[in-house]
Amino acid sequence: MKRRKRILLILGVNLLLMGVGLVLLELIFGAWFNPNNLNRLNLLKNYVRQYDVSHLYSDPRPVIQYSRDAYGLRGTHGGRPERINMLTVGGSTTDQRYIRDGDTWQDVMQNEFAREGVTLVVANAGIDGQSTYGHIKNFEWWFPSIPGLAPKYILFYIGLNDFHKEVGYSYDEVVDSKQMTLKQKIKDNSAIWHMGRTLNGAYEAMWVKEIGHHSLDFSKAVWTREAMQKDYVFMEKRLAEYADRLRVLADLTRKMGAKPIFVSQPSRKYRVNAEGQVEGDPTLSAYDEHAYNGVDFYHMMRRLDRVTEAVAKEKDALFVDLAGQTDWIDADFYDFSHMTPLGAKKTGTRLWEALKGVFPVPEARGE
Repeated sequence: MKRRKRILLILGVNLLLMGVGLVLLELIFGAWFNPNNLNRLNLLKNYVRQYDVSHLYSDPRPVIQYSRDAYGLRGTHGGRPERINMLTVGGSTTDQRYIRDGDTWQDVMQNEFAREGVTLVVANAGIDGQSTYGHIKNFEWWFPSIPGLAPKYILFYIGLNDFHKEVGYSYDEVVDSKQMTLKQKIKDNSAIWHMGRTLNGAYEAMWVKEIGHHSLDFSKAVWTREAMQKDYVFMEKRLAEYADRLRVLADLTRKMGAKPIFVSQPSRKYRVNAEGQVEGDPTLSAYDEHAYNGVDFYHMMRRLDRVTEAVAKEKDALFVDLAGQTDWIDADFYDFSHMTPLGAKKTGTRLWEALKGVFPVPEARGE
């Protein structure tokens, strides 16, 4: 009996200590008393790190530097957010963790404008794994905490991450904190919930959906021209929810005093050959209960991109269809989603070409 009481006492003390530890964890890292807690967005701040990218792509200088400033932004604004003219928002293909400072597509676009005499300061607000759900939260959790931030344009480089999002998670849950239920408030503020969601998301991205960073040898790739599906009506609900989130982003951008720019994302899970035929990776994946390969992925992503274009037109936003350009090559990518420096250079140049009419070259003044 005494032994049982001692065991129960030990268990009780351990549970109490665990409970106190969890409470302290929530108080320190949660957002219960700090509405501007940026930890929930997985932001890296005052961060400088060197990466060896030789396992991803060939580069004469394989050790690159990646940095983010005190506000979690990449770019050449010198820690002065008030200088930023354009803010770029997206996931890992916007962040470009393994592209060195100065070579991202934002840097390339900014430099192209500079050569034409246009001062356009572009900041990179990309976050690995983030979709339009997180982009919406940026306007509540992140951007208001950056002093002096008042861009004229916000460019959303989107599509690939939203392709994998599940049906049934309403965008309203990540928009209006004042009308949240208790369950939603716990999800919104809990450090433990956020940590679990982050770990699960990383696992899903890297191992289940295989959209993490890794190297692919496209010279050994096998392609198919046969799709698995005859139509894609099963996408309709997700596409409708995606359109709603885009509308929210457009409205939040306007509320911030900026104009939205939506850009579709190319992928190397498919390619269009010289005859105009779509060839795709034959590996099967699941979209709900529907099997799809790279050819299906092309047709499904083009449907998603058309939704992006339609909402851009509806909201008087700019739309750049990079995914619709069919001359991307293997060397532009190191995996199905992420680009090499060559691809980043092409992306930045093509965005400059598409947007240079928006930022006209100043007229030369006579003496």
